[in-house]
Amino acid sequence: MRVPVQIICFSCFLFSVTFVQGQEKKCGHPEETKMVILNLERGEIILTEQQWSILARQVTCQLELTESEAVRTIPEGKTIFKAGETVEITCSGKSQIFYKQETFTCTDNGKWDYKPTCEEIKCQVPHNQHVYLPTYYFSGNLNLNVKRSYNCESGYRKMAVQATCKRDGWTPKPLCAEIMCDPPNIPNAEIVGDGTCQEQELKNVEILFGHPGITSPYKPGHILVFRCTNVNMRFYGQRAIECQPDGRWNYPYPQCGGTVQCSQPTTNLRFVTLSDEKTVFSNFEILTYECNEPYNENSGGVLMCQNGKWNGTFICKSGICPPPPYLQHGDYSIISSTEKKVITEVSYTCQSYYVLDKQQESYKCADGIWEAPPKCLRPCEINDIVEKYNLQLPTEKVYIAHANKYRLNCIAGWNTGSEMRAYVDVSCSNGNLQIDKSCDTQNN
Repeated sequence: MRVPVQIICFSCFLFSVTFVQGQEKKCGHPEETKMVILNLERGEIILTEQQWSILARQVTCQLELTESEAVRTIPEGKTIFKAGETVEITCSGKSQIFYKQETFTCTDNGKWDYKPTCEEIKCQVPHNQHVYLPTYYFSGNLNLNVKRSYNCESGYRKMAVQATCKRDGWTPKPLCAEIMCDPPNIPNAEIVGDGTCQEQELKNVEILFGHPGITSPYKPGHILVFRCTNVNMRFYGQRAIECQPDGRWNYPYPQCGGTVQCSQPTTNLRFVTLSDEKTVFSNFEILTYECNEPYNENSGGVLMCQNGKWNGTFICKSGICPPPPYLQHGDYSIISSTEKKVITEVSYTCQSYYVLDKQQESYKCADGIWEAPPKCLRPCEINDIVEKYNLQLPTEKVYIAHANKYRLNCIAGWNTGSEMRAYVDVSCSNGNLQIDKSCDTQNN
């Protein structure tokens, strides 16, 4: 019969726990009592429920945090945590312009639910998980808690409306589950499959060629290559697909839709005459232009719309200077020109809320070469990201010019560490909103 024993050294062992019913004598009368079996690396030890309760309270987690990005822990200075206790860590960003807070919990087995760290958590693109076009749906920011809509390959269904980036990867797990059907119940018969892939509906696409051919049946290893039936349509999916041994295509049939177009070119438009004044051009359409005087040393040229972009710019020049350099989000004013109206000096300005990156009164052309033009630095829009810092979002759209600041109030009941300062001044750096503090302290 197993009897309770006293534990002398608990921290020496790795263990698992089993609860059982045992018999323990008490005052000469047998009485059923709960027992706990600790399965140790070196044997087995049995405890009463009361002894286990005392022992469980001694399970602790050690906080070992040496990263310089960790600027604060709550509770502050505490390094030993009992099972069920939590620690909140405030981390600074890489550029020291924002802060984030993470909470970690000590579990019953003496380990943290996740390793306490300030290391930035990012999820990988879910390749080989039957997600359709994973690099398309899972592009850009893939940081912790980011959500992404997605679709699954043919034969698989989504397990959630959106995927969420967690510390252990994307959830749900799996993202896509195979669509399974119960086999038909046919008496005295067995199901036999030959691995043939099924022909699917073609939606604005055609089979360009196939190996060994373009017609069915499609056996394992059969390859099909597709193209759009209309060159002005966008192609969605894989150009080539292959029949797999299980009778499924490795990717769904692609589709084509929408249109690929180019808008009328705008750069140096004043110096040319177009063969066609329309504002929209089809994919692979040719636009012919002639250079106007006095920039007609080149007679003109042609541009082609390719996949929504022009394959070049207008090339016109005079014997003295080419046209002034183009300024994105800005324009220039003519200061001086020759008798033949060749521009030799200009000044630049930016659109509303954009700011010139350098203050120079004018830019000149010398020996046929223009001085390097300035750039227009982008403004910042205050959006709902400020709510992550417990800041109030303005009721109307607010734009901040580069190098300017704007004051935002903390949400009710919060401050930046002093109730005298319940606000944060945010600034703009070429379109990037910079927040150096967070309203992370509750009012007393």
